[in-house]
Order: sequence, then C-alpha cells, then structure tokens
Amino acid sequence: MGGDGMAPSPPCVSLTRCRAHGAPLMLSRFSALLVASAAAAAVLAPSCASLAGPERAPGGPRAALRAIHVSYAAAFEALKEALAEDDLLLARSTARQLQGRLNRELGSAISLAQARTRTDDVAALTLSGQLPSRESVEAAQVAVERFENIIDGRERLLAVNLTVELRRIPGEERVEAWLTGESSWVEALTVRPFAASILIGRLHIDQEGFEVNWTESVVLEDALELTVPARAAASARLLALPIQVPVGAMATRMSVTLVCTGGELEEGGTRFPAREIAVAKGERTDIAGWIPAGLVEPRRLIELVGQGRGATDVLLECAIRIAPSRRAEALDGLGRAVQTLPGEAVRPAVPAIRWLMGVSGIDGFGRDERDWKELLSERYERRVQAGEIEGVPAIR
Repeated sequence: MGGDGMAPSPPCVSLTRCRAHGAPLMLSRFSALLVASAAAAAVLAPSCASLAGPERAPGGPRAALRAIHVSYAAAFEALKEALAEDDLLLARSTARQLQGRLNRELGSAISLAQARTRTDDVAALTLSGQLPSRESVEAAQVAVERFENIIDGRERLLAVNLTVELRRIPGEERVEAWLTGESSWVEALTVRPFAASILIGRLHIDQEGFEVNWTESVVLEDALELTVPARAAASARLLALPIQVPVGAMATRMSVTLVCTGGELEEGGTRFPAREIAVAKGERTDIAGWIPAGLVEPRRLIELVGQGRGATDVLLECAIRIAPSRRAEALDGLGRAVQTLPGEAVRPAVPAIRWLMGVSGIDGFGRDERDWKELLSERYERRVQAGEIEGVPAIR
C-alpha cells in the first residue's frame, strides 16, 4: 500500500508541562378532491423530504424518496432512528414489516396515469394524495431495499475486527504499520476505506515528566483494500516509520491511527455501504538505551508510591517499564494506595500516572496532584462498585 517515500506534511509540535384509507368518498365530491390535491401535495413534500437513505438511483436518494407517500413516513423515521442507534435487530424487523406492508398495498394501488383517466373514488383519493399511488409504493420499496443494504453492510462490518498493528523490522530502527482484520463472517469480505490517511503521534517524556507531543498526517496515495477470508485473518501493509527516542527523553510512545471518510464492503461481488469504519489504533513504547529493558511488575510502582518513596524519575521509569497490558492493574493499585496519602506525596507520581493513563498535553488536568489523587480514587471506587476488581470503597 502507498505511503512509503512520500514527503509527510510538516509536523505539529507542542511542548506541554504534563496537562413516520381514506374512507369511501361520494363521487359528487370528486371535483372538490381534485382541488384539495394541491394542498395535500404541500403537506406530503416536507414529510417525504425528511426521509433519507443510501445512494442508489442516479437521481439520488432524496429524489426518489420525495415520491414516497406520507403514510410511510413514520416507518422510515423508525428505520432511521434504529440505524442511528446501531440497533440492527430493530432496524431489520422494521424493514421487513414495512416491506410486507408495501407488497400488500402494491396489489391495490393504481398509477397516477390510470387515476387521471378514471372518475371513481380510488382515483380521486389517489390524485388527492389520500391513497398512495403505485409509483409511491414502488419508490418506498426501493427505499426499503436501500436501508436493508445498509443493515447488511453493518452486520458484516461488525463481524470484522480491524486494528493497526506495528511490527518492528528486524535489524532496523523502523517499524511497519499494517492494517489487520480478523473476521467471524461465513464468507470472505473485502473492506475498502475511502480517502484513507495515517495519523502518527509521538509522545516524548523526560526525567522530570515534561512532555513533547509531535503529530503528522500521511495521506495514502494508493487505494486501500483488505480482503479477509471467511473466519480468518489477513493484513495489508500501510507504511514504514522510524523509531524515534530523542536525546534526553526517557521514552517515546508512538500511536498510529487509520483515518478514513467511511468506505464500503464487498461480498461475492455485492457491495455494501460503510458510513463508519472503526479501526483500533496501533501503539508501541520505545525507551532510551540507558534504561534497563526488562519489564517491571506493577506492584513495584504501587509500593513505592504507597510508601511515599521514589523521585519522579524513578517512578516514571517504573511506569515506562510496565507492560501495556498491565497498566490498568497498576492504576487499580495506585487508586487504592493514594487514598491515605497526603497530596504532596502524590506529586512525584503524577507523570507516571499520566503515562499509565495514556494522557498528554492538556488531558487530565495537568500536574495538579489533588486532581490526580481524586481521579484515581474515583476510578478505583467505580471499578469496585462495578465488580471489576475486589476492594473496598475509596476513602474520601
């Protein structure tokens, strides 16, 4: 995939200090109904124009949906709401019920051309807009198909877990970013993010806990595509990046995020729209050569903080060497430990806490130890009450 060899945009560098039937009508009223049709049309237009669906017909979704009868508006609004809330079961059920209703009404509906050549009640009601015309029913059927296409796409996308994976190149100070997908779907799926770019972030931290944030965005020139076999995994290379730990920094945390403006999925030649494609970011930590590379147990940091020992650099080194998969464990222990500590005893641990929580810049109130003590205590109490960890409520 594209990305290598292109000049990145200038980096942005910031220095921070840790912070929706009518009844039968007498023929004598036929003329009156024709006059009323203009008023009915004025009511129908805004109701129908409020509906929306995915692109399909050359005239666009709104061009087709304006012909949909107002009696179907509530059902289409319910479809839209279900999709907005990602309630696919409700959306599917609503679409099927509406499709069944449309199939039944199609048999009795007449076209507008037929209505203009007849003088019966059905023709009058159709021309006045009180009964849906055949064209209106058919337009609604097309719209339901579009919604079902969206539902189909979301069901398939939910079956694919996408993430950015960072792999170090052996013997080089570089890593490769790969888009990886793991699918539980019964057929092979191809995912195509549109207008994809890579957001690269680096957080450098020194011994005093000062942070430097550096970001850049790289647009992928080549179209990005990932085909994942049925119930299997696959990867597609994105680009290569240098490993950077500046002089004076203890460590650098690098994050790589795939950004796109939606996209599509394909299965067996059938394409489905994908308004949002969620991809978990990739992250890695690189430490300075003068810091031991071995991992540190979370309890080591917890003990030092609980005993009020250790300067900022010592506590920060411990935090940096804790495995990413165990950072939550360290935060749980710290949440328990800080309850009985005075604020000043928490101050040296703030950069370490910030590192473990993955915050930078103005995130997380900066360096105020009182804020961090309260945040850790609240986090600890919330997890205890939710049964996620064992413990006692936090002491305030």
